[in-house]
Amino acid sequence: MSYVNKGYCLDRLRKVRSLKGFSQQFLLGTMAGQKIFLYNERIPRVMNISFNEKTCMFACKMCPFAEAEVREHYRSGSFMNFDTLKHLAAGVPNDSYYSFDISAIGETLAFEPLPEFIAYMKKEKPLVNTIISTNGILLSEDLFLRLAHSGLDNIQISLFAGNQADHQKITGTRSFEKVKTNLENIGRMKRERGLKKPFIQTFMIECQENRQTSGHFVSYWSQFVDKAFIRPLYNVGREIEGMTPTFQKTPSPMRYPCIMPWYSTAVRSTGEVLPCYVYHWHAQTWDQSIGNINAHSMEEIWQSDAFRKFRAAHLNVQLEDYPVCQKCDVWDAYTNVWEKRGSRFAYSSVGVRDLFLKAPAYRGG
Repeated sequence: MSYVNKGYCLDRLRKVRSLKGFSQQFLLGTMAGQKIFLYNERIPRVMNISFNEKTCMFACKMCPFAEAEVREHYRSGSFMNFDTLKHLAAGVPNDSYYSFDISAIGETLAFEPLPEFIAYMKKEKPLVNTIISTNGILLSEDLFLRLAHSGLDNIQISLFAGNQADHQKITGTRSFEKVKTNLENIGRMKRERGLKKPFIQTFMIECQENRQTSGHFVSYWSQFVDKAFIRPLYNVGREIEGMTPTFQKTPSPMRYPCIMPWYSTAVRSTGEVLPCYVYHWHAQTWDQSIGNINAHSMEEIWQSDAFRKFRAAHLNVQLEDYPVCQKCDVWDAYTNVWEKRGSRFAYSSVGVRDLFLKAPAYRGG
């Protein structure tokens, strides 16, 4: 989950182009808002985009790049061309409800034309939210200014921890002081220059082993960034040694459908579309494309037989053909918008009561 800078009430109203946009801006705290926001039949709300696929300089414990097989698979590298970017931008409505979530298979800032790509996206679809995620090691003041001038809406620095020792345990690097300095510098620069964008956010991954540092993390970084927050640990289909979740997981027999097949999808640098961003990280799924945006629109891919079959498997919680989904716990990270009908689940339509029901605070934001 990332945060979006919504601005003041009037600014938020100006951005609304649809009922879904209204739910995002004003109703997310209710079950009605969550249901409208998360469930999409036409195209996904979030396009998880990889401009570049290249083995990362970090090997974070909770990231599949910690595994030798994954590091080897992405060693050669792949980079998006401008024609693919054009097809990607063309397939999304100009509505603040939608989001281009740019998080590379590797380090996002290692993609040299990143500011130019962002500038094109904002020119073509100015209302669509753009957010990049980075480990911060390459985040110089000069690059930050170029990104700010591109129109980038949000930048998320994955700091992961609040001190050198925990950061090193998680990332396998001694880069904490460098990233810390970079983040402090861009925070000061934004404030001193009066820049409205990008909205700067950073988070730590909270687990049983480091939760005692959470309060200090939020307090310290709130001095420099627009939003400092804590992200709970989910395994996304992998076991993570030495990191224990802090929350009570929903027992597997009580499993409900994962919202991802209705909420987001993953676009590779080649234009290939995967059913879920988690599929980037597993040998049996990282080439499991269901279409290419250079040949078909995102709406056509989203409505394809392959995607419909994928959704049906989740509604029936019959995931034998999707072993990665069987192991993943992202389904438990978002609000339950489903109701059981016989042996399968169905979307629980919005009712008047949902307008007054508070949604679980830690999910689906």
